[in-house]
Amino acid sequence: MEMKEGGEQGTSTAPKSSGTLWNTVSFWRVVSGLLFLVCIALAVALGVVSGKGGHGAEEGGSGMPVVGDGQGGTIGPCPTGMATEAVDEDSPALYDDLTAEELRAVREYLLGQSGLDITPWEEASINDNYIYGMELHLPLKAEALAYLDNNGPRPERQALVTVYGGGRTQPVVEQYVVGPLPDPTRHETYAPPGRKNPIPWHARAPETKEYALLIPMLTQATKETDRILKESFGYTYYNCSSRCLTLGDTAPRGFTSGERRTWFRFMRNLEGKFLHPVGFMIQINHLNMDPAQWRIERVFYNGQYFESTAELVRSYDDGTARKAQLPVLAGDEALFSSFRRRGDPQPSRPLRAPELIEPDGRRYKVQGRHVEYMGWSFNWRLSTTQGLQLYDIRMKNERVVYELGLQDAGTWYSGTDPLMLAALYVDNAWPVAGSFELLPGIDCPKTATFFDALHQQDIGKPRRFRNAVCAFELDTGIPLRRHFDSDDAGGYTFYGGMADHVLVLRHINVVYNYDFVYDYIFHQNGVLEVKVSLTGYLQPTFYTQDQDPYGYRMWANQIGNHHQHFFNYKVDLDVVNVQNRFETVDILLENITNPERPELRHIQTRIQRSLRTTEKEAAVQYDFNRPKYYNFYSEEQKNRFDAHRGYRLQLNGIAKSLLPRGEWAPVNGAAWMDYQVAVTRRKDSEPSSSSIFNQNDLYDPVVNFQSFIDDDENIVDEDLVAWVTLAAHHLPHSEDYPVTATAGNQLQFFIRPFHFYDEDPSVASSNAVRITPSDDFRSATVDRFGTPEMTSCFPRTSPVSFNGTWREV
Repeated sequence: MEMKEGGEQGTSTAPKSSGTLWNTVSFWRVVSGLLFLVCIALAVALGVVSGKGGHGAEEGGSGMPVVGDGQGGTIGPCPTGMATEAVDEDSPALYDDLTAEELRAVREYLLGQSGLDITPWEEASINDNYIYGMELHLPLKAEALAYLDNNGPRPERQALVTVYGGGRTQPVVEQYVVGPLPDPTRHETYAPPGRKNPIPWHARAPETKEYALLIPMLTQATKETDRILKESFGYTYYNCSSRCLTLGDTAPRGFTSGERRTWFRFMRNLEGKFLHPVGFMIQINHLNMDPAQWRIERVFYNGQYFESTAELVRSYDDGTARKAQLPVLAGDEALFSSFRRRGDPQPSRPLRAPELIEPDGRRYKVQGRHVEYMGWSFNWRLSTTQGLQLYDIRMKNERVVYELGLQDAGTWYSGTDPLMLAALYVDNAWPVAGSFELLPGIDCPKTATFFDALHQQDIGKPRRFRNAVCAFELDTGIPLRRHFDSDDAGGYTFYGGMADHVLVLRHINVVYNYDFVYDYIFHQNGVLEVKVSLTGYLQPTFYTQDQDPYGYRMWANQIGNHHQHFFNYKVDLDVVNVQNRFETVDILLENITNPERPELRHIQTRIQRSLRTTEKEAAVQYDFNRPKYYNFYSEEQKNRFDAHRGYRLQLNGIAKSLLPRGEWAPVNGAAWMDYQVAVTRRKDSEPSSSSIFNQNDLYDPVVNFQSFIDDDENIVDEDLVAWVTLAAHHLPHSEDYPVTATAGNQLQFFIRPFHFYDEDPSVASSNAVRITPSDDFRSATVDRFGTPEMTSCFPRTSPVSFNGTWREV
């Protein structure tokens, strides 16, 4: 569908006449407006005439009219700039996600393997063996580097397939590596050492087949409590047509390993449903392989637990249950959760905001999933289970990072009701790719390049998600570098500066209520910024007095519970070469005799380089009393000043997890939360710090990150991986309504050159400016290093379109 521009129409009242018509302010306002419109019409007409005489509308490549620039030239739409090429579906690149044809070929191959006894997804029940998901299986790094750097053979493309084996004698989750693509001929079990194998059945992520069996149980339960829900909340669930409740579930599904008990919470089905909890929940035990044995174990109503819906009804009717009475929201009362505009208009009348312009078109090159920009080059993919991943990141053709990407994101809540006690989320299981459409002009600039994504998970065919990722160049609005050099006599000797233009690769992951904006930002001075911005709805709970220690009361009798956000990234640094060292440059205090005044002491800071030799030494729990740099460098190569060429990590978004892993078992499933940085030797058997199976067994997880550290291997002159955790405590406040805003909720770390170059590489940019005075400051020489100063085009525009759906391919 297409969205049409719109806005609120204001009204104004003209002052009463105090004389003749021509002598009123209103009269001259009208005349001025008419003259202004005539001038615009003449300018457009002249521009069209001049365009016909020369370049024509076709020169801009958009068919848009060309207008005069007031200086005898013409202004047309900006050129497109550097080329963008789509993925070659017939010959995808090394790191490209699986194509639709590859996904279909893998499915057909597995269905044809009689020994696997796999049922097509469309025909399967929960007690069959069926394919849950498929995505690219990465090539071994050694094979990839041999191909990329030494003209070795191209690694074959393979798929990683997850099969839910509900039809096995002992139900399990299975994973297979299938290849070579596009015409697979073999498969093997994927069971890397160090990971729990087999994968327990109870640890699987829930999917539509299981939900399809759970929903009727909830429907029947709410039929029995229909009168209570209507009287208490004014909304119902069973057979509802208006004023309806909707529901959501929680995870992990139990308090010990091996359980599968899920609490389902109910909310009013209004815009922003997450902000309308009603304090009614139902727990179902669905561990048994026979759905007929599933049962409702507990019911929660207005802060009270009941063993069944029947017990709730009895207690409600005999008066022993505390009854809830939540007013029905009508009209403006429900606006607090809505995106509808309200309040005094800002600005007072609708005015367009500033927009980006690319006067010479795109300055970055796109070839499939390979991107080049101002000396940078990299490849990317959108993993179904882990989100946006980057590979072979180079600056000036030197590899800096081999692999960079999100591993998992956690949101862990606090409170006393079943929702808060069970809300320990790690997002890989939900799935993290959440590839919904990005809106030009809001999610990404209108100038951005947009990319579709293909995923096949919990469905029988691939699904195409339109505009799931975007890339764009951005003026950050702050100088990358600048200096005004005063002559200390009222003048200056020179001014030098350069705007910080960057390339941004963005994906926004929607995990139910939260929207996480994931950015990889490439600066022209060799700095790579990794940022996540938080927005979307809170997950509050129905207020009862025992919730007071966990947050503040908000709208509609709810409390915004405190929670913690965690984001873990894998950074496989290859600084100059694969073998690197990791050191901390510690900043220490020293107390020395003052060289000028021996009778006095002098306290200052100094640095101390500390080589970390083992994985346990390299696991960092940040101490503000011992600040340090985290530097990865090559022992073999130095810059011209005899300093080891390196790149360092700078963390700008960290918080300490207060959850004690040794004393509380759930933290085992997200052990990476303990460390702001952990450095380990890279292994093919340790591809990720987490797993899609950790969510539903945090207590004895399939992947326990702590094991990466506990073997305490040597990390000197080895292929190293840094695992970086960004974190924040979120105590919701009233300004988080209707949704949390990104301002103040952005976490980032930087991968920064540290003696890697002899000087700032951005000095090569022709976008810098140098100004020197002349003629006793009456004039100046402005050196723009050949870059044109005047903008002679206008942005290409088209009506905003937004589909918002995904489709099978």
